[in-house]
Amino acid sequence: MISFPSLLKGGSALAAVLVATSAFAATEPANAPAPSAADGAADPQSTSANQAGQANDKQALTSSDIIVLGSHTAQAAPISTSLTTTQPQSAISRDFIDNANAASDFNELIALTPSVSITGTGNGLGFGETKAVIRGFQDGEYNVTYDSIPFADTNNPTHHSTAFFPSNTIETIVVDRGPGNASQLGQATYGGNLNMYSRGVSDKMGAQVEGLLGNWNSAIGRFEIQSGKIDKLNGAKFVLAGQFLRSDGALTNSPVNSKNLFFKGVVPIGEHNTLTVLSTYNRNFYYQSDVLKGATCGVPTSGLVSGSATLKASNCAATSNIGQYGLNYGMGSDPTKQDYWKYNRTDKTTDFSYLRLQSELGSGFSMDNRAYMYGYTNNTLSGNTTPVVTGFTGAGTTASPYKAVTAPNDVPGYNKLNKYRVLGYIGQVDYTFKYGKVKVGGWYEHAKSWRHTWDFDWTTGQPSYDQKANLGTAATAQFPSISMANLKYEQNSSWDQFQLFGEFEIRPTDTLSVTPGVKYVNFTRGVNALVNADANRSPSNNSATWTKTLPFATINWQPVQNLSVYGQYAQGMYVPDLSSFYTPTTGTGSSVQQSTALASVKPQTSTNYQLGSVWHGKKVSVDVDVYKIDVNNKIATDNSVGAISGALVNIGSVHYKGVEGSLAYMPVEGLTLFGNGSYNYAHSGTTGAQIAKAPFSTAAAGVIYKHHGTRVSFSQKFTGPQYATELSSSVTTTDGIRMYRISPYSTGEFAISQEVGQHFRIGATVSNVFNSRAITAVSNGGTTVVNGQTFYAGADQFNFLPPRSFLMDVRVKY
Repeated sequence: MISFPSLLKGGSALAAVLVATSAFAATEPANAPAPSAADGAADPQSTSANQAGQANDKQALTSSDIIVLGSHTAQAAPISTSLTTTQPQSAISRDFIDNANAASDFNELIALTPSVSITGTGNGLGFGETKAVIRGFQDGEYNVTYDSIPFADTNNPTHHSTAFFPSNTIETIVVDRGPGNASQLGQATYGGNLNMYSRGVSDKMGAQVEGLLGNWNSAIGRFEIQSGKIDKLNGAKFVLAGQFLRSDGALTNSPVNSKNLFFKGVVPIGEHNTLTVLSTYNRNFYYQSDVLKGATCGVPTSGLVSGSATLKASNCAATSNIGQYGLNYGMGSDPTKQDYWKYNRTDKTTDFSYLRLQSELGSGFSMDNRAYMYGYTNNTLSGNTTPVVTGFTGAGTTASPYKAVTAPNDVPGYNKLNKYRVLGYIGQVDYTFKYGKVKVGGWYEHAKSWRHTWDFDWTTGQPSYDQKANLGTAATAQFPSISMANLKYEQNSSWDQFQLFGEFEIRPTDTLSVTPGVKYVNFTRGVNALVNADANRSPSNNSATWTKTLPFATINWQPVQNLSVYGQYAQGMYVPDLSSFYTPTTGTGSSVQQSTALASVKPQTSTNYQLGSVWHGKKVSVDVDVYKIDVNNKIATDNSVGAISGALVNIGSVHYKGVEGSLAYMPVEGLTLFGNGSYNYAHSGTTGAQIAKAPFSTAAAGVIYKHHGTRVSFSQKFTGPQYATELSSSVTTTDGIRMYRISPYSTGEFAISQEVGQHFRIGATVSNVFNSRAITAVSNGGTTVVNGQTFYAGADQFNFLPPRSFLMDVRVKY
């Protein structure tokens, strides 16, 4: 197996620390412009295009992710941008992933990139699900792919960062802060694309085992076996890897446990075909509340001004979560209360597999076919907030309506299931000729889901009939019968979608690439529910179809070998998610119809404009970009007076614009300094205010030193101010601090490792080096105003940065 740290020995090794695969060949792309005289002795370029079986090779579906780097400095940086990109981009190197906190999920691995902020790390890195925000776009408003295959939940295109792909399954990640070309597939490409690429297979046989130990009784074990090229199988090569993780977590009574198995094979078939087979299985379980989104403070005893960067237990009511347990509250230990940790367990099982056949057809034609499937099962047990109802008395008539019989001393709970299976196919044909390339293809996907929430009594194990039911009165006639009063919802849903695309890359000269494209989107979503998740819990059997044709256009110009300028124009569409069906229905039996609320919700549309430039010099690598994104028909929950509970509406427009930049500097061989920053404007077209959970700015800086098997790095990420919830015109600002404001915060990571001979490596990482406990998110907020000062309210739930943590690492390689 290739040993990444050993490659760092000597100056020539920097050319091997490449972004897209562990086995990049440092070769010049066929269309690269010749060096100009002003360049002098230019560094050799490197490209991922020549790596067979890797999804960002020369047949890449996401063609902007074919990484071309023009200098040793760009190759050594942990985050870089391709010279051939047509949109703002950050490619995360395998060297960075290999030396980051091993527990990190894919969101935490991109935390250093411009315009990205992360929440959900309170239980420690990798020990809880996180969410990434990109330019103000929330999870579900951007696309996530694995080897160019989109994956997401089936109720809306959101993601579970610890459920599918731990870091041992990831070779590299490319964050495209743009919708890509017409061939970039997914439901929410308008907000950007987080493209993960699977572990590479090596030409050389090898194996590695790794063990890590850290605080909170954390332990991680990993193995990887590389077959190398097998001559008897025409050069086929395989990799098998696995991981086991467990930790008590940073928060009280919040243990986690996960296991993963990963397999990949690249099999040449004859001289012109390559078959890639990949499959990964993951199971994880953890203990956390499914109801609360953080720890409560109660009404502050000494007053905590909204926008404060820190919060102390002494600020909070003695009976609140934080008042009793401090900032590290997660779950309780009292079995008579709903927050007892054993009452709050989430168990997830996932799998993801695909077959990919690449064929060189001759005369410039090539074909790429991918058939895939993935599945997700989330079985959650949780404490509940409604009193236990054991049954009913009465005859169920107007004269004698049913009356609930409660058990006030019993502990309420519920079981939530979300289980889905997705099947899909992606096909494309490329034709390459002297002046460019034509790419046409399509994507089809089918999904089926089963979701329910059943209420029950933790004390007795029996159903709790606490939902609204038909009690025999006119006022309750719209609700289901009392026999289904324990069902919050019982629902099956599905989608069938296809996208057809075509793009024409025109190269009038070797230095200029212009790519117009078009994509047709057709998406049908349906629901068949005995009890739907609407306000009346009514039955539902409905479907809706949305279609749109989307234009794209990109340009990339390289006046000299190591400088490029690019531009992008694109339109996008986001279809209403499953909750668009969560409105009361009318009729009975086969005539059940959705209310007019569904019919009135229009797809969300967007228009993107972006410009940028990339320069890879011998000592300095720089990229900078500006963007403007207009979103229309923004979909949100209707909170107006008299609105149907849970109904979706189009609330108008949101305007995103900003500037981003990155810099890497290599003053001497082996030492790399890097930094980046962004200013991000994300304002509502209705209120003119910055939208919630969208930091105004981000920044990062760090240093990496590598010499003779020694690697030392430090990085610090800064997240600018933001609002926890949407602002309104009634916000009081007499104290100069706006309601729901979260102050800026930052966190750092230190890593050190040392190669010992050819077969051993020892290392350590320290996360949150300066032990900041800053507030990162506030949920369910109300406010209290005292003497003109705005304070957090008793119902607010807080999330914080986790305490400082460490992991010690030992690896044995053969």
